[in-house]
Amino acid sequence: RGYCVSKAVLLAAVSRAVGIPSRLGFADVRNHLTTPHLKMLMGTDLFVYHGYTELFLNGRWVKATPAFNRSLCERFNVKPLAFDGVNDSVFQAYDVLGNRHLEYVRDHGAYADVPLGDIVESFKQHYPHLVVESVLVNEGDFEHEAQPL
Repeated sequence: RGYCVSKAVLLAAVSRAVGIPSRLGFADVRNHLTTPHLKMLMGTDLFVYHGYTELFLNGRWVKATPAFNRSLCERFNVKPLAFDGVNDSVFQAYDVLGNRHLEYVRDHGAYADVPLGDIVESFKQHYPHLVVESVLVNEGDFEHEAQPL
């Protein structure tokens, strides 16, 4: 469960845990097959800071996109992504019927950790109606705020 960023973070974490260097990649993608409900909620079919993972395998960085599971791909008539450890495994441009699926619009590059500030600022810009100020947890003192028992 989760969405592309949380799944990319998990893949990077388990890869690092078994000794595979990994980093997080982010790009803005236009999802031409998004549901009408999600498009209405977001106000667009542009998904900013879509997350994927890059793994360092055989001397080079290889992209892996762990966002869609098999059942979701089947529902959207999209072939599941294959990852062979050699070639980049990024979103499919078209579904099995030839309809436009995903379009990479902007590459934000690779990061060692989640660029939370950049993501929040981008969400504020593109989805202001979905961002609540309380999401910004960069301020405060958790230990100070804790109530003594």
